[in-house]
Amino acid sequence: MDKKSKQPLRVTVYGGTNNKHYTEAELDCSEKLGKYLASIGAEVLTGACRGFPRFVGKAAKRDGAKVIGYSPAKNEKEHIEKYNFPMDGVTHMEYITRDGEHQADNFLRRSWDMVPFSDVAIALGGSWGTYTELLFSFWYKKTIILVHEFGGAVEAFLNTWSFFDNRDNNPAVHQGAKVINAKNVDEAIAALEKIRKGK
Repeated sequence: MDKKSKQPLRVTVYGGTNNKHYTEAELDCSEKLGKYLASIGAEVLTGACRGFPRFVGKAAKRDGAKVIGYSPAKNEKEHIEKYNFPMDGVTHMEYITRDGEHQADNFLRRSWDMVPFSDVAIALGGSWGTYTELLFSFWYKKTIILVHEFGGAVEAFLNTWSFFDNRDNNPAVHQGAKVINAKNVDEAIAALEKIRKGK
């Protein structure tokens, strides 16, 4: 962490959770990102779920980082039994305070609760859930790093951003939101390093 910083950099990790098979390269990239975040004393925020957020969280946790998981569940028992989500990628858990009418309400509330507390959001692939979280980050005017080697929601969100950015006559809508394109995790880490030093 930069000596001038009073607070650690808070980084939310979004990403794919439904893959049946993760490549060795994807696992290595997740490990590298998690270790980097721990090395700079960052706090890592995730959806306390499977997939890339879990892999990054496990690596960061193993190297001493605080990893805060935001669950769609009301408690640990429901987190494990109802959602079949792991606990090994986090050090601290935040649970929703009330059930929604539909399970989707709980996932949306989980994601919405998580977004305001980060300085930077980083996306590794993903599908509808990740795309929704990226939209939430946009509305909260966050810096968003899109890691393109993971594809998925990253590409969909960039297309949406570009479409509206070229047509929007009201810049106040996204004034403050920033998108950084990174070809791979190494470029994402370089972008985080610049952000960290400027914090």
